Amino acid sequence: MRGNDVTESVPVVETRSWIDGRWVVPDHEIGSLHDPNTGARRGPQRESSLESVTAAITAADRLFNAQTLDDVGPASRAAALGEWAKLLDDAAEDIALQDSLSTGNPLSTTRMLAGSLGARVRSLAAEVLNVGDGKNLSASGRTVRLLNRSLGPTLILAPWNAPTFVAVSKLAAAFGAGSPSILKPSEWTPAGAQIAFALFVQVMDARGLPAASLQLVHGGAMVGSALTSDPRVRVITFTGGLAAGRAVARAAAESLANVQLELGSNNPAVVLDDADVERTATDLVAGMTRLNGQWCEAPGKILVPKSLHDALTEALITEAERVRIRHSLDPDCDLGPLAYEAHRDRLEVSIAEHESRGATVRRIGTRPTADGWFFTPAVITGLPAAAASEELFGPAVTVHSYDDVADAISDANSAGGGLDAFVFGADEEEALHVGARLLAGEVRVNGTKMADLAGESQQTFWGMSGVGGHGPAQGVAFYQGRRVVGVDDPSLPI
Repeated sequence: MRGNDVTESVPVVETRSWIDGRWVVPDHEIGSLHDPNTGARRGPQRESSLESVTAAITAADRLFNAQTLDDVGPASRAAALGEWAKLLDDAAEDIALQDSLSTGNPLSTTRMLAGSLGARVRSLAAEVLNVGDGKNLSASGRTVRLLNRSLGPTLILAPWNAPTFVAVSKLAAAFGAGSPSILKPSEWTPAGAQIAFALFVQVMDARGLPAASLQLVHGGAMVGSALTSDPRVRVITFTGGLAAGRAVARAAAESLANVQLELGSNNPAVVLDDADVERTATDLVAGMTRLNGQWCEAPGKILVPKSLHDALTEALITEAERVRIRHSLDPDCDLGPLAYEAHRDRLEVSIAEHESRGATVRRIGTRPTADGWFFTPAVITGLPAAAASEELFGPAVTVHSYDDVADAISDANSAGGGLDAFVFGADEEEALHVGARLLAGEVRVNGTKMADLAGESQQTFWGMSGVGGHGPAQGVAFYQGRRVVGVDDPSLPI
């Protein structure tokens, strides 16, 4: 069965909020949710009322002040996460279908992401047990304890490009830390995250855990602003664009809430003069089209020696011609439509602006005849590297020549990057040496995959790409503070 035939069999998920233990259908409509493959309307885009937002924060704050989740303890919280993981395993296909129809990502991709949700939650449950409740400190026979405790009500602002994976990961970590949590999925992609959330509600109910441990609200900028500006919200984690990230940071600054911001990045790829051109092109095209190019760690600005510029450009075009642009549910799909119309239009405007500044734009492939938000891959040449600081966030790259590797490193480290970078070269030691000089949280040599390079990877968001990072400090521990409670020593000198 091909994509168009399957679409009608995928149920529309009614948008609902979970407020202080009750399911509520938001009565505000702020737009429509569409099938990005066809442009057909699938349902209303709903927004929670400000009264519901206030009720959600109040419930989370009340539970935090009662310290009930602290009393539940890490072992019970980890056990609840384990039960959630089993339900996520069973619901993986339903979530994958909803995420594909929400984001336009190929079903093969959303299946991999949805299929990993259970494993991700299990790993966080193990982290909860590892972090633990705290420990006794050595204090010459006196009782002194170091406690790990939730910082307070936690707000999770999830993105639209990998909506359920990010929402589930952050919700699991926050709950595991003992934090009453409020999840707001992207207003463009609410369905998959809501399915996963509802499964967690089932677990909480079955285990007799407080319903107010979890809140789910929906909406756009108005709801986001109401959430981030409330001083009772003590932790905010956000994945999204730079402009919205700045707004979150400004709001959080008023109450000095803890923030984690993963923002945009125009990630550079430095191609060395001994690189295999065909292999490099294959990896770069795979990276620029993964998640339809809608992922913040995709390669964006390619820096290549003058001697290889034309050969690499042609190799990129040849490789991109192999990419099958299809309905996202089509099993042969390599590249689906972009997530929503306004994003597709913004990307087309950005490409046109590059062209107006003298760039040569090569568009590759043929869009399906359906009236969806399809965007054919673009390879852009002819601009200086300094003119390509903005992230395009789609299946498009800019290519720039350099004379000396030092120039390439300087261009790679200029404004606009900070999340990821890439180096391609036959001499791995030289490529690693160059990579170590790039200002990015993760630098991949001879590849553009998404998964962590190693089990103990730690990635900081550099420059304007965000605040915080990926690693143990941003896992369960991020949502907690440390509290020392103990018997004082009268013999201390002061």
